[in-house]
Amino acid sequence: MANNKLIYLLMVLVSFFWGGTFNAAGFALADFHPLTIAFLRFAVATAILFLLYYRELISTPLTLKDWLSFFLLGLTGIFGYNAFFLYAMQYTSPVNASLIVAANPIVTALMATLLLKEKLTSRLAWGAFLSMFGVVLVISKGSWQVISSLEFNFGDILTLGSVISWSLYAIIGKTVSDIFSPVVITFYGFLTGTLILLPFGIFSKPGLEAIPSAGWTAIAAVLYLALIGSLLAFIWWNKGVAVLGASRSSIFINLIPVATIIISLFMHEPITPVQVAGCVLVIGAVMLTTDRQPAPAVEQEPVGRSEN
Repeated sequence: MANNKLIYLLMVLVSFFWGGTFNAAGFALADFHPLTIAFLRFAVATAILFLLYYRELISTPLTLKDWLSFFLLGLTGIFGYNAFFLYAMQYTSPVNASLIVAANPIVTALMATLLLKEKLTSRLAWGAFLSMFGVVLVISKGSWQVISSLEFNFGDILTLGSVISWSLYAIIGKTVSDIFSPVVITFYGFLTGTLILLPFGIFSKPGLEAIPSAGWTAIAAVLYLALIGSLLAFIWWNKGVAVLGASRSSIFINLIPVATIIISLFMHEPITPVQVAGCVLVIGAVMLTTDRQPAPAVEQEPVGRSEN
């Protein structure tokens, strides 16, 4: 149980790290194309991850089936999520996108129930619903006018694509977590995702040629995205998925707006009482899903290899 409490803490920290990526991305966009930022983010993270853990990585045998799983990780969680989300923001508003992303825990829970046979408990279902409602309060500031004035468009469909991509990443990550360590899963997901992003990162303008003239804030932002928002956050996230399951881990995604609000407090930006209430609701929803042992999935046939 003590180990689970540590996992919960790591998942909360991951939410704060990812909450900070929104501000970091804003600084990086001043000098780079969005897909160039995505490529640089994961290319740097992949290289450093290899330097830190190369002994474990080169000593881990991989089959063709393993490479297919890692390719799907890179395609969904690295390329798919970033491409859908970044292009969605050209057509939709941050409010629309945030509200749609808040459905991630529910989408992941349903997909995990269907594909992984994870048990969808009433506690988990209520936690997912309450966390989504809390995010609505945080984003809309409790204004019915904001909610009623929303107009959905093609960008919202793309945002839903990013939600489905991330849910698939969590589910695929869970399927390989019985075989590989979080480091191995993270590295090969990054590697395949970076290779898919490579042509987009090279040919998008302003691209890699902008690095020498880029400002130090843009460079620092890319390093934050690579080292904190990718390398550290993804390793901890994959560890959380392995221990807690895809459904329960996804609840922590809705802590990201809470993290953004708390960061705003330290930056002396105004927040409303309704937003505070929304934060409390999201935190309560997370606690609702974490105060018991994770529900086990339906037993499956044993895997042919032992865990690394």
